Amino acid sequence: MTEASWHFQDGDKSAGPVSAAVIRQKIQAGQIRRGSLLWREGTPDWLPAERTEFLRDRDSPLNNPYAPSVSCDASGSPGMFPVPASAAWIMALAPLALIPLSYVPYTGFVGVVLYVALSLWDRRLIKAGGHESSLALLWPVLLGGLGAPVYLFLRASRIDRQWAYAVVGLLTAVVFLIDTLGRIAL
Repeated sequence: MTEASWHFQDGDKSAGPVSAAVIRQKIQAGQIRRGSLLWREGTPDWLPAERTEFLRDRDSPLNNPYAPSVSCDASGSPGMFPVPASAAWIMALAPLALIPLSYVPYTGFVGVVLYVALSLWDRRLIKAGGHESSLALLWPVLLGGLGAPVYLFLRASRIDRQWAYAVVGLLTAVVFLIDTLGRIAL
């Protein structure tokens, strides 16, 4: 029995036939992503890569719902847009701005509202960049300043692998916590 030959979406045209091993190499290299169309004889129509047998590969990037997917740029060609980290950086630095505010009575809710607003803004930026965003990224933010570093590390690991804002978020949360604990000890 011969191995099925696959055809795949290569920009605005199809390419192939190629073996399943070649498809797996292209998936690992990021040349075939979630949303890329694949076809082989016996399938009724072209299918997104994540709806094929390649999803079952244990280490496949297709298993990650936060991995880049195929989107279209202004010319209609498939591509990815970079995701701005502006909301992530504001979230990382927010504890420093919240320290003076924490001296004002009854303002604790402001931080939670700020983190929720920033995470919603960031979700919109993530989706605009062609990535899938999950509600799972929202739960740490609901913990306020202590959940923000978790959110930032999850974002970095799933979106852009830029760890600087995640590390800064952790450090500023520690500074905020030390300030708060110092006032309680007085």
